[in-house]
Amino acid sequence: MDGEAPDPGLLATTPMASVVASDSLEPVFRAEVRRTVRTVRQGDAVIEVVVDIGMLFANGAREAIRELELELMEGSPAALYRFAESIQADIPLLLGAEAKSDRGWRMLTGRPRAAEKAIEPALRPDISGAEAFRRLSGATLASLLANQPAAAAGGVEGVHGMRIAIRRMRALLALFRPHLAPEVEERFTGMLRRLGRVLGEARDWDVFCVQTLPELARTGLDPLVARALLRAAEREREAAHARVGAEFASPALTRTVLGLAAWAEDPAALSGRADGGAMARSLCDLAGPLEKRLRREVRRRGRHIRRRPEEELHDLRKALKKLRYALEFLESLHRHKRLKTYLRHCKDLQERLGALNDAAVAVALAERLALSNEGLGPAVTELRDGAAWRRDAALGGLPAAWRSFKQQSLPKVVAG
Repeated sequence: MDGEAPDPGLLATTPMASVVASDSLEPVFRAEVRRTVRTVRQGDAVIEVVVDIGMLFANGAREAIRELELELMEGSPAALYRFAESIQADIPLLLGAEAKSDRGWRMLTGRPRAAEKAIEPALRPDISGAEAFRRLSGATLASLLANQPAAAAGGVEGVHGMRIAIRRMRALLALFRPHLAPEVEERFTGMLRRLGRVLGEARDWDVFCVQTLPELARTGLDPLVARALLRAAEREREAAHARVGAEFASPALTRTVLGLAAWAEDPAALSGRADGGAMARSLCDLAGPLEKRLRREVRRRGRHIRRRPEEELHDLRKALKKLRYALEFLESLHRHKRLKTYLRHCKDLQERLGALNDAAVAVALAERLALSNEGLGPAVTELRDGAAWRRDAALGGLPAAWRSFKQQSLPKVVAG
């Protein structure tokens, strides 16, 4: 469009001309906005500050628009994030994960933007460790925010996507941990762990209601008992999602994302050294030792795997995930075929460990329901029996999966 009014005639010069007749177009939602624009200088940076106040109309409903947008015109991105942090410290603003068009379509259709998978940036081996961290953290935080609208609407995949993004961010911190400023890294890891627990509880109840209980119903459980179990579980699920919503309404998520983004943009702050420390070295030099460190942790936690109690097997699973995510982060530094083979063995072992964890979580949730619902005892017993069978099956194949994984050599880092 040229000017304030749309010109449908411009479609004639696009491939859409044969699909849409210009006289058949009509608005499905509209925004009425009063925009204020100012330019501010922060150190070496020039930042455009845009404030939009107005209303969004769609499907007979309306939503208020109260937006503050910051755009870097000149200078370093770190200055932009520091400016955003300073504003957020005074005014508890929340990051907006939905554009006006996303909000309009949600109001029109009743559905938020679909959950999204992370897109991994391809990394050149000659970039610095700090630059690699910046790109990878940026992609991971973008995935976290992209899944927030679906999660806020109670979407199973949205919650799952945000939880994965948090795990990946924590794995990225674990990968570069030897070269990061320790106090700052520990603080962000703690913030992410807390947010992950809130999302993790909602995810556990999602899986219990959507997967575990339907499987239990197919085993022949009394339909009345199955429905009672589902009703009780849905109440817990709803409460868990309400806690997710409360988390999104608090400034904690915004502070975490802005803080991580600002930190990643400042090599000196990232490493805790004015010269950037080891993070100033090439990624190709850093990657091999960092990956080997994570692999050693996996092998240490898996030693004598037959004698490991389940809580220690859970720690092994988490260590294995960090190794797998690290290799996926640095995929472009490895030969594709060799990496694919190694990751296949990682995933096979991870799935068996995951089956153990899923069985334990299902029993714990069912027993929690039974504490306040005496009539659910038979259902809990049946679920416990089924979980024990799945646990035994997973344990039976675990030693072989572990041996197969140990026999694989860690893929070598290649320079190009």
